[in-house]
Amino acid sequence: MSLVSFPLMRYVVTAALRDRIVLTLFLMILLGISTAMFLGSASMIEEDQSSIVFAAGGIRFLGILGVILFSCFHIRRSFEHKEVEFLLSRPISRISFLLSHAIAFMLIACVIALVMSLSLAVFGKPNFYGLILWGGSLAVEYMIVAIIALFFSMTLSSAAGSALACFGVYVLSRMIGTLLGISNGSTDSEVFEILGKVMEFISIIIPRLDLMAQTEWLVYGIDNLNNIEFMRNATDFSRSVLGVLHIYGFILLQGVLFISLLLGAATVDLLKKRF
Repeated sequence: MSLVSFPLMRYVVTAALRDRIVLTLFLMILLGISTAMFLGSASMIEEDQSSIVFAAGGIRFLGILGVILFSCFHIRRSFEHKEVEFLLSRPISRISFLLSHAIAFMLIACVIALVMSLSLAVFGKPNFYGLILWGGSLAVEYMIVAIIALFFSMTLSSAAGSALACFGVYVLSRMIGTLLGISNGSTDSEVFEILGKVMEFISIIIPRLDLMAQTEWLVYGIDNLNNIEFMRNATDFSRSVLGVLHIYGFILLQGVLFISLLLGAATVDLLKKRF
């Protein structure tokens, strides 16, 4: 029995097209970029660069919004309409069911990231190599978030609750770098020291999305990309690993590790469910 069901993948992609998620996102991208160009035109200097920064930040969030809402509501709707029970009664295993949905969601996430990148290329003047790295890391980010949405929608019984949990993880993943910087800079208080240890532990078990799709790549390129600054308490092993991987390898490694971990957890939960 195959681990991946291509008809099921086609069904999920068709559902995305039926819901017009790509068309809706494209219209929202046009609105977001138009707003960004208007805000950038108000800048006294670096008008084009300001427009790119505003546009990239805005459409990045719009893409996350589309990925999370579609993934969560599609899975929960499948449970509510008894589609999951029907599909699992066919000659398809639970692992194949989960992997097929995961691959379909990741494919949709990559398409959305491609649409975002092409929109910036058409309406703005980003650095070419910076745009490639930005778009590639955005695709990895969207794939991670899609699998997070798959995991929460499989384990939680509410579509709204699953979406809110995904947004909570996403916001924390985007802010973790700032929180680590604050905790490392405040050493006079025992409370801050304890909170710093807690944040360091949290940073291990959640993806570092703050290091992905950085808008400065679109403006300044990737010439100084390997000048990575480390926390003062980073170990020599961490420095050596990041020194070898650089930002490219770090982004890919994060994607592989967290997607594998979340799929493993979702598989265990699905195998324990009784239908």
